[in-house]
Amino acid sequence: MTEIHTLSAADFKHTMKNNDLYDSNIEMRTDLAVISIGNSFEDDLADDIYANGPSSHWFKYRHRNVLNLDFDDIAAPDEWKNLSKCSGYVLFDDSMAHMIADFVSQNSGASTWIVHCSAGVSRSGAVSKWLKDWLEIKYGIEAKNVDGRYATPNPYVLMILDRLF
Repeated sequence: MTEIHTLSAADFKHTMKNNDLYDSNIEMRTDLAVISIGNSFEDDLADDIYANGPSSHWFKYRHRNVLNLDFDDIAAPDEWKNLSKCSGYVLFDDSMAHMIADFVSQNSGASTWIVHCSAGVSRSGAVSKWLKDWLEIKYGIEAKNVDGRYATPNPYVLMILDRLF
């Protein structure tokens, strides 16, 4: 059975460090696929382990089994329209949904998936929920969300993924 882990940025970075997974060796793990969701802006937190902006992705280079995305936790597009005018927040969109679907297609044989965002609740919760359903429907792969019990999927992200696929 395929396992999907939904983690916060801090738990994700601890997991990568504890399992000795870095840019230099991640592609050797053919059983593992990672979707890393960062914010579109830099966090101001002192300890980098909790930072989750574009430059803080654990994996800095492209890998066949790592997808780095940057978008903000915005559940209502109307809110985003107001926010984006003054702040530059990034809304999840169709092109990002296609990137996720293509990535899943390329890594459908992975037995372990790790999806993370800042808190491991909203954005990663939506992607993990969709991923479980998509693996089962599209590929006939039985999957379970292992540790997303606190996840409250971002309804907008989930709607875009469900609508397109």
